[in-house]
Amino acid sequence: MDWSLLSWGPTGWGDELARGFVLTIALAVVSYAIGTAAGLALGALSATRSRALRRGAEVYGLLFRSLPELLVIFFVFYGLGFGLGQLSAVLGLGSPITISPFAAGVIALSVVHAAYAAEVFRGSISNVPRGLVEAGLSLGLSSRLVALRITLPVMLRYAFPGLANLWMVMIKNTPLVSAIGLADLIRQAETAGANTRAYFLFFFVALGVYLIVSAASMWGQSRAERQLFRHMRAPGT
Repeated sequence: MDWSLLSWGPTGWGDELARGFVLTIALAVVSYAIGTAAGLALGALSATRSRALRRGAEVYGLLFRSLPELLVIFFVFYGLGFGLGQLSAVLGLGSPITISPFAAGVIALSVVHAAYAAEVFRGSISNVPRGLVEAGLSLGLSSRLVALRITLPVMLRYAFPGLANLWMVMIKNTPLVSAIGLADLIRQAETAGANTRAYFLFFFVALGVYLIVSAASMWGQSRAERQLFRHMRAPGT
């Protein structure tokens, strides 16, 4: 393998791969943050007394957990792009409103992630001991304060392992956005391979990068879990 192809500058592809990696991480972080926040809201709706809100959250989760992520990405990029174009014509705008591949990827990955995160939060909320809630109410705390100071912190601890696993899933789903032209790490590796015929080299590098990111994520998850659940460990362990 010609490792000089990984150098930076006009003769190498290292800078393109680096930009693709940064874009991949940015896409994953933004989509994960938005999707987790939306999932928390959906999880809270599933625990409300309103049957309509609970049903709505269930339908949302069932819908987006059933659809392939790639299909959602195509639907958002092409469907939303078409809708924005039609809206531009109706409003009489000189230039049509467009959606970038990055924005489409964030929207698509966020709505899918929210459906899975909602299930994690729903299960975590149901696992919060009822005695803690009753103790807070007996001390004169309002339902809102009990939710913010008791239910939410305990629920987030229970949800952490599931959310950490969903982060790994998010990392693995980011290459799907290359199908709509986003120059992520996989797309840059493919472009470099097409120009140099060294496909194995560039995809081998991409494989190594994903393994490193996954290993770093698992290491961070392990350390965070030890801190979050240190009160549950036996002394000396």
